[in-house]
Amino acid sequence: MEFKIDVSDSQVYKSLKLGNTISVPTLIIIFKSGLIIPILLIMNNLTAKIQELVNQYGYDAQVLTDFAVYVQTLPKKKAKKKKEELTIPQLKKAIFDAFGCKNYQELKNNKAFKLATDSRDFNFRTKEPWLILYREWVGVPNNEQYEEGATCINGLDVLKNFRPWHVFNLDPKIATKDDINGAFKELAKKHHPDVGGDREVFERLKKMRDSILAFR
Repeated sequence: MEFKIDVSDSQVYKSLKLGNTISVPTLIIIFKSGLIIPILLIMNNLTAKIQELVNQYGYDAQVLTDFAVYVQTLPKKKAKKKKEELTIPQLKKAIFDAFGCKNYQELKNNKAFKLATDSRDFNFRTKEPWLILYREWVGVPNNEQYEEGATCINGLDVLKNFRPWHVFNLDPKIATKDDINGAFKELAKKHHPDVGGDREVFERLKKMRDSILAFR
């Protein structure tokens, strides 16, 4: 059952131009003296609950009603749909294509692949090595884009994805040595261990800086 209340005289309601009635929200946050008090409003008992608050705390009934209207009309945030992780067959197909091979047998005999995996303790029966090679030779997996967290910079987890230009937010076509060093110094202000940053992240940033400076 949907409870509705006439708020035709409400200034908030008028400004929103919603009509004469509005559904009552199930939750309203009351603020007083810096204290946040969550009050659950039972739909069919709104008037009684508002009156109870008025009697107990001295709130203005119209203010409570206006706030209820405001909360009800806030746009609902859509939950972000989590992108699915790549499967092992998808990772393999992408790696085969990257090295110009049709299958794993051809891949094992590929000189570039041998060079890329030499001295690396990879167990290709598991997903992890395929994922590592995908990041290195294909790109950033969709589900690892726009990530957030202590090890993330510009939406990428720098411990998983080695993308210096993206992390430093620079254009490789025009960036100078000064631009690279300047970007590194700005990131160091936040990620250096001496200022509370993650040591592993900072070491990764130094490797990124050095890798792209080598070509300048």
